[in-house]
Amino acid sequence: MTARPMTRLVHQAFPHRNELATTGDRIEGVLLALGVAVSLLAVPVAAATGSETYANDRARVAVEHVDAFLIENAPITIGSTERGGVVESAPVLARWRLRDGSTREGVVQAHYDAKAGATVPVWIDESGGVTDPPMTNSGAAVNGIILAFLLWSAVTGAMALLYVATRFTHTRIRLHQWANEWQRIAPDWTGR
Repeated sequence: MTARPMTRLVHQAFPHRNELATTGDRIEGVLLALGVAVSLLAVPVAAATGSETYANDRARVAVEHVDAFLIENAPITIGSTERGGVVESAPVLARWRLRDGSTREGVVQAHYDAKAGATVPVWIDESGGVTDPPMTNSGAAVNGIILAFLLWSAVTGAMALLYVATRFTHTRIRLHQWANEWQRIAPDWTGR
């Protein structure tokens, strides 16, 4: 008689009807059922976390794009990167105007050989400091999806690891008990 895989899984998860099931089998069954339940419950939690990450990344849209005017000349191109490509930008002192009309100075990235007075586009935050550009919709969505998947994978992997470790330990204990039992009764059966 062959059992279908789903039937076998159900019998493994709930061995309480089997008279030959040991306490270890029941613990394995509980952990299997718990692992499946926790893994399923982790789906909405991971989705909510991914959604929150997406919302936080999109909230960075408060940054503003302005033109900064270089106060000093950028360094002259003299080197290349380790991989043989030309280094594209260097830190240079610049000034930019805020929305309220005041000006700020700071270090921005400008192309090598740029002259003083040249304009460089920069992103500024609410306080007027230079910041990274805002994330695009697709970048924020990818971050949210990846975080949700990684969170769900971590929870599911932890539960699977717990089940596998428990099953391995139970199998080792059972084999040790069988070996001890065989050593006890082998002389009677084998005549040695």
